[in-house]
Amino acid sequence: MESTWILIIGFLIFMITFLGGFPIWLSLTISAIFLGLFYADMSPQSVPMTYLGSMDSFVLLAVPFFMLGGNIMAHCGPAKYLFRAIDALVGHIPGGLPFATVLTCMVFAAITGSTLATLVSVGTITIPPMMAMGYPKKFCLGLLCVSGTLGQIIPPSIYMILYGSYVQESAARLFAGGMIPGIILGILIGAVAMVITIKGKYGQKREALPNKERLRRFVAGLPAMVMPILVLGGIYTGVFTPTEAAAVACVYAFIVSGLFYRGLNKETFFQSLRGALTANSMIFLIVAAAVLFAGPLTYAQIPQNLTKFMIDLGFGKAGFLTLGVALFLVLGCFLDPLPILYLTIPILYHPMQALGINLIHFCVITIICMQIAQVTPPFGVSLYTTSQLWNEPLQNVIVASFPFLVVIILTLPLFMFVPWLSEWLPSIM
Repeated sequence: MESTWILIIGFLIFMITFLGGFPIWLSLTISAIFLGLFYADMSPQSVPMTYLGSMDSFVLLAVPFFMLGGNIMAHCGPAKYLFRAIDALVGHIPGGLPFATVLTCMVFAAITGSTLATLVSVGTITIPPMMAMGYPKKFCLGLLCVSGTLGQIIPPSIYMILYGSYVQESAARLFAGGMIPGIILGILIGAVAMVITIKGKYGQKREALPNKERLRRFVAGLPAMVMPILVLGGIYTGVFTPTEAAAVACVYAFIVSGLFYRGLNKETFFQSLRGALTANSMIFLIVAAAVLFAGPLTYAQIPQNLTKFMIDLGFGKAGFLTLGVALFLVLGCFLDPLPILYLTIPILYHPMQALGINLIHFCVITIICMQIAQVTPPFGVSLYTTSQLWNEPLQNVIVASFPFLVVIILTLPLFMFVPWLSEWLPSIM
């Protein structure tokens, strides 16, 4: 009975500190130390060993490399040339400029793997032209807010690397699983943007650019487009591992930004470095805290008891997936994707294994739910970021992003119950 009360107190410590305004990693760390020492009988020496050892991973080393490479590409010019190349191809058709914005987000997502970098970089070079062509500011920001989250599902995805490091699944196979769903979501969001544009009679009509100008813009944007091909091509041909691919991407970003686009200087380099350090610090602190917190959960046999409970109730794969998605969507209203990922996967991993659910399939569903979490009020981080960057009231961004958010939510059952969409590419690797 005493151990039960200690467990309850540990969870109360987490809730009180988190609701009291503590950062999520600190709340997790404090409660994990309390539970580890007084419930799971951990020695004081093992606490820092577990905390620091959780970050000692070759797979996780890919995260800082991808972050730094993505920030360099974001701050040093390639985004502008990438957008100009895509806009030259589709910008003249009705709704073509918003569709070009979505395509730019998709390609840039494959370069950076970061929602924030995509919002800042792509938004800076797409919002002014759209507004100049007569598109309402709210519409532009709503489209960007949702399109920016495509970096979570289109490889290389930071969240897929973190998921794979916990469940011991190949990051390359997870990347392959996200390709088809990412392309489908991007095309659907772009299609909805075109429909809204045509119905609302937004934007001015533009003439198609001459073929010579199209070719010139394509050549200028080609070095930026090559980066995802280089990274993913190297991984799937076996030339290098995902971690090595991240390092290659970082070096390539330096070379392209410095020598080709001439945007790499002391100011932009330190801006990129500062952004990468900030993001990586947050990620690794949460990873370490969540791993430490997972120890007492396992000691209390919470995942094992949940598995037994679900099997006794007759939960099949469909029931488990539905329950998991419901949990993600509710938590997404109050937490950022990273804490959700590391709080839920340790608990859901055992039921997944017991029910024979494919880890890649579940990863894709999880990541799409994390996309939804970023644009779900009241605490969607993508909503707040977009609102603050362009000085637009939050409620306007929420309303404008709603049609695109609905598309993702309505498409989610397709990915839940048609696992082929996420399992086919990994199966032929």
